[in-house]
Amino acid sequence: MRILLLNQFYRPDVAATGQLLADVGEALVARGHEVHVICSRRRYGGGSLTPAADEVLDGVHVHRVLTTGFGRRRLAGRAADYVSFYFSAAWRALRLARPDVCLSLTTPPFIALIGWMLSKMRGTRNVLWVMDVYPEIAAAYGVLAGRGRLCRALGRISRRLYRDAEAVISLGEVMTQRLAAAGVEAERLHTVHNWTPWEGVTVHDRPAAKRPEPVALGS
Repeated sequence: MRILLLNQFYRPDVAATGQLLADVGEALVARGHEVHVICSRRRYGGGSLTPAADEVLDGVHVHRVLTTGFGRRRLAGRAADYVSFYFSAAWRALRLARPDVCLSLTTPPFIALIGWMLSKMRGTRNVLWVMDVYPEIAAAYGVLAGRGRLCRALGRISRRLYRDAEAVISLGEVMTQRLAAAGVEAERLHTVHNWTPWEGVTVHDRPAAKRPEPVALGS
C-alpha cells in the first residue's frame, strides 16, 4: 500500500509532530508499505533550510517543499508560511503517484484539505490525525473572534473535513468528546495518545535519599 503523510515538519526537525509522524512512517515501512511524506524544508521556527529537498530516511521517502521563512514571532509571518506550504505541498502531492491513503496532521491548520482534495480527485482514503482542534483553539487564544464570520467559516470547513474523512484520530479523551460533538461517528473516531519512544529515554539510578539531621528546639 502507498501511504502519504502530510505535516509541516518531519524528522530530523525537533518539532514534536514531526517526531511522532516519523515513528508512524517507520512503523508502516516495517510492515511493508511504501511511505511518502511531504513536509517543509524550513525548520521549526523558520530560518534555515534543511539541506536535502528529497531523501529516504529509514525507508520513508521524504519530499521537502520550499516555503516562506518568516517564522513564528508574528501572526502575519506565520500565516504567510502556512499559505506557502499549502500551495507547495498541494503541488507536490499532485505530482506524486496516487497514494492509497493520506494521513494528515493539523500543522499547519487545515492541511487536511490536501488529503480531502486527493480523495475527491484520485479516490485516496483520507485520514485525519487531529493534534489541535481548529478554529476553536484560535478563538480560545484570542487570535480569532469566536462569533466572527471567519471563525464560523473555518468551523464549517473543519466539520466538512471531519465528515468526509474515512477515519479521525484524536490524541485524548477530551478531544475525542469534542470531535464526537462535531459530528464524527464513533466507528470513525479513534483515540491514540501521544507517546515517547522508549529507546530515546535514558533511565538513571535515583540516589538514595539522605536522612535529615535531627534538629532540637528549645528555649
